[in-house]
Amino acid sequence: MKELRRFIVDTDTGSDDVWAIIEALRATEMVRVEAVTVVCGNLPLELCVKNARLAVEAAGTYRPPVYRGMERPLLRRQSFRAENVHGRDGLGEMNLPDPPGAAETKHAVDAIVELVMANPGELEIVACGPLTNLAMALLKEPRLAENIRRAWILGGAAGASGNMTPAAEYNVYTDPEAAAIVLDSGLDTVWVTWDCARGDTEITPPEVDRLLSCGSGPARFCALCTRSLRKYYRGLYGRDSYGVVDSLLMTVALYPEIMDGAFRANCAVELHGTETRGYFRIDRHGRLGREPNGTVCPAVDAAQYKQHLFRLLGAG
Repeated sequence: MKELRRFIVDTDTGSDDVWAIIEALRATEMVRVEAVTVVCGNLPLELCVKNARLAVEAAGTYRPPVYRGMERPLLRRQSFRAENVHGRDGLGEMNLPDPPGAAETKHAVDAIVELVMANPGELEIVACGPLTNLAMALLKEPRLAENIRRAWILGGAAGASGNMTPAAEYNVYTDPEAAAIVLDSGLDTVWVTWDCARGDTEITPPEVDRLLSCGSGPARFCALCTRSLRKYYRGLYGRDSYGVVDSLLMTVALYPEIMDGAFRANCAVELHGTETRGYFRIDRHGRLGREPNGTVCPAVDAAQYKQHLFRLLGAG
């Protein structure tokens, strides 16, 4: 029997993060999720923790521990949230009660450090939200980067305008200092950029109907929790299809072969610009003469992505 890969899922649990968590927990033939660590980002931390626990319940498989993490970015207070994208509850106004049980009392940063150092070279981190938890763990334990097998990160834009500002993608913009620490750490990183969630990877109205009618509880949960996200796309872009970007991240982490045009590059984050703070600079052609410090994934094979996605959600 093939040995299971081992994931830590780090999340700021809005509706797209829910898809990612459910996918990982249902990929039981491939992956074991050792922990879900929660960070500030889309919503206030306690609501993100609740939504992570709801996602674990909705997956219907097993229950990894859920840990509370950083409540704010490293250097600045967060002056914005994404309720306008994901709904006031982060789950499309489902307004669900708390699930059974409780989150762990140990801090997420400590959980990351302890799990990785007890299992050197074995754990992969899938970071769906701002990188505050991971950056703090790297600062706390200098040996951490060399003991993480790989980090799969949703962050940056490789061509398209950002989804937070014209220059910046949401996760990197929320805590650019944390993203810079991760880039400078020597950690083996794959950056799945915002660009992946455009075009044919978007979920269409017929596919929403498929999720709702297929008889799978997890599939239905995913369709319902992204109702606000669908409405947001309709208002911003004038169309009913919508991108579920953290789902793309998780599907790439599970099936790296779906990456299209991935490349190594030297990357950095703009920390100071009035209009460009959070800009993810990618030097693809080595103009700056600096060594690559990450792999950039700007696109995926949309057909393969959806094939894997719907199978994992029980709508295949």
